[in-house]
Amino acid sequence: MSGPSAALEKLHDFQQPAPPSWMPQTTAWYVLFAAVAALALWAIWSVARTWARNRYRRAALAELNITPPEQFSALLKRTALAAWPREAVAPLSGGTWLKFLDDSTAGRQFGAAPGSRIEEIAISGERVAPEEEQTLRAAAATWIRRHRVPA
Repeated sequence: MSGPSAALEKLHDFQQPAPPSWMPQTTAWYVLFAAVAALALWAIWSVARTWARNRYRRAALAELNITPPEQFSALLKRTALAAWPREAVAPLSGGTWLKFLDDSTAGRQFGAAPGSRIEEIAISGERVAPEEEQTLRAAAATWIRRHRVPA
């Protein structure tokens, strides 16, 4: 056996090196991973805490969809009682209640009509026009979503 086939028989396969390890080689990587994990845990905890704190808002918004207009004021009062101390909210009625609603949000939805009529509608039980009902429902939903409780 001489010639080209003899030369090919003497060749060996390439020796591949071992694949590199994916494990970090320095301590700094472990510190970075620990910091990222701590940040992720804090973010999850913060989101869960906010979600739990706003449970009463979700319940109020769900109830608002089936509440008649004469019950809007009572629903807003129950929602406020879930967020503020009873002593601050329970005695409010009339103009002071409407002022409280406006002061706890950035908007002025309850200072002027039709928002200012929620107390009157609650007391008299009068029927409300569909357009006015939609406006009152939107104002109540906005207040439920956007009110801010002082810390």
